Amino acid sequence: MLSFREVIHREKEDLRRRREKLGQQHGTPEQENWFGIAMSGGGIRSATINLGFLKTLNKFGILQRADYLSTVSGGGYTHAYVQATIKETGDFSKIFTAEHIAAMRRHGEYLTPGQGIWKMANTFLMAIAFLVSWMMSLISPLIVGGILYYVYTIILGFTGNPVAHTSAAAQGFEWWALAIAGGLMLLHFVTNIALNFNLSVSKQFNKVESAMAVVGLALYGWILLCGIKTNGPLSNSLLIDYGINAVLLFVLGFFTNPNALSFHRYYRKQLADLFLRFSGAHRNMALKDVFDVNSDKKSAYLAPYPLINTCLNLQNPGGGDKFKGSKASDYYLLSPLFCGSKLTCYVPTERYVDYRKMTLPAAVTISAAAVNPGLGNYSNKLLSVLMTLFNARLGFWTSNPITLEKSYAIVWWPVFFFKELMGRIGLSNKMLNISDGGHIENLGVYELLRRGCRLIISVDAGEDKLYGFADLNNLLIRARNELGLEIRFRDDEQPEDLIRPRPSQVYSKKRYAVADIYQWWEDTKVLNPETQQEENRIVNFDEPRKTGTFIYVKSSVLAPAGKPYLSEQEDYLKYGTYKYKIYHPDFPHESTSDQFFDEIQWESYYQLGQYLGADMLGVKDLPRYEEENAPCLSVEQLLAWFDSRTALIEPAPAPREAPAAEEEVYESIKVEQPEAREVKYQM
Repeated sequence: MLSFREVIHREKEDLRRRREKLGQQHGTPEQENWFGIAMSGGGIRSATINLGFLKTLNKFGILQRADYLSTVSGGGYTHAYVQATIKETGDFSKIFTAEHIAAMRRHGEYLTPGQGIWKMANTFLMAIAFLVSWMMSLISPLIVGGILYYVYTIILGFTGNPVAHTSAAAQGFEWWALAIAGGLMLLHFVTNIALNFNLSVSKQFNKVESAMAVVGLALYGWILLCGIKTNGPLSNSLLIDYGINAVLLFVLGFFTNPNALSFHRYYRKQLADLFLRFSGAHRNMALKDVFDVNSDKKSAYLAPYPLINTCLNLQNPGGGDKFKGSKASDYYLLSPLFCGSKLTCYVPTERYVDYRKMTLPAAVTISAAAVNPGLGNYSNKLLSVLMTLFNARLGFWTSNPITLEKSYAIVWWPVFFFKELMGRIGLSNKMLNISDGGHIENLGVYELLRRGCRLIISVDAGEDKLYGFADLNNLLIRARNELGLEIRFRDDEQPEDLIRPRPSQVYSKKRYAVADIYQWWEDTKVLNPETQQEENRIVNFDEPRKTGTFIYVKSSVLAPAGKPYLSEQEDYLKYGTYKYKIYHPDFPHESTSDQFFDEIQWESYYQLGQYLGADMLGVKDLPRYEEENAPCLSVEQLLAWFDSRTALIEPAPAPREAPAAEEEVYESIKVEQPEAREVKYQM
């Protein structure tokens, strides 16, 4: 296991090598300008906004200069697209192409994509997938109940007491039920676990699973409810049969992996179909292969280093001295080099099976597991019970770095069903439960602060209809109390004044605000003069020192400048943002529960994301740079722009104007009229 300092040291060594190979130099060796981009949670809304935002950054060469991409939940969808597409193409210019964007726009309703009969079929398939996952989740309590029943019956049989037992016919059905259950588990194990939860198999056997689960549960229910025939002593053969059944059920419990039985699998497959459809062989690549600076292929390290943020659920009050309580949690990182948290320490991703086999789409889906019995800071005992019983589980069980001594943790999975049911998830288990990173910090900025980034650009695309800035305030509190960092917005850059619309208006003054990062204290190693050994101590500074610049970008809409002119040559979708807001006043903060974006809705958020980036860079005429080569901006130029407002991009030409006169408009739309001819009418 490794400490956080060891992790950071290795990360930055690899990132320095990446800079050298790419011919990039940010700052001086004394003050390296580490640059990170954070994309918040928010489901498909966040993914679409961030897709447009990154497209603008990429247009000006900013995306390739980032050292880190830190994402949570919906922001991770876009992150996966960027990472996998760059791995496949090896070129930043080949992402955000018209073909890619058109395909994603058409399939914005990713859970039930398609049109007409295909949409109906996909809707039915989703219902089947959930039904199957729910039925499969019941296998764990049935295994426990079956074992207790057989053991109890055997004990009574050996004591000579009369026992209620099934008829010979019912016993035959019993074997059939066990055979079906075993076959179902074998199917799951082979296709999901042994094949590394391969995306290509997820959809293919949902119907087979459903049929097997229905038949197996029906047979088992019939045995328990209707198969009881007699009271009397059990024969030796029946005692042996019952003993074999109990052993088989016990063995079956080692294969009832909730990761394979939950809706997580289907959810992951649908996300991959939307965002990774152009990734070719890299569609289901392992997380460890996302970044490799030692590779001879440039595409292996071309994209920024990924930080995929999840939440470690610690509902067990005995889960550690520092964190006790039903709503305790910790930041859990998934990355190509290391995985873990402060409480568990970190393990090399390459070394252990659970992490070595984890794929990029799986990691992103875990980070987006908003529905889960364990909800981090938002955990609730009653919700844990209900979500476990109805298998509303998108989270993931992974090996605990604390107890990870073997290559793979062998566990009896029904135990973890009841741990989820009773809200007893903690650090003392062999397996840890991780879920949506938004359950602890939804902006994805925390890990960038820990890495001392000189420039952090954060896109907040979470639902915030009232502009209460809950996610931002959560970050500010955690940064100060846990890291000794104060994010101090400048006097004229307060988000409440700039971004929050006035009560009488629906538009914001500005889409972003600039803050400075100051360090008040630091948890560091200090040499103890008495023992001559280094110890962790908190060092307080007399005066806070500035360590970086923080750019907070908020999904918001500015008042339109003038009357938009719609020509016949213009694509109607380009004007979707303002049109969409007229009919949907909650835009751009429609409910996160809406994961079904039609083309207009998708395009409106995508366009908004592009102009969020344009406003941040001071670009007034973004379409101009679709036709011309845009200037490539350095990190130093960005810092100068935000710190001193040094001109970043030359002033753009005045926007195109509509025809001034009504006659000109009329001339542009009038059509040739047919000649009038005399028509005679008869009564």
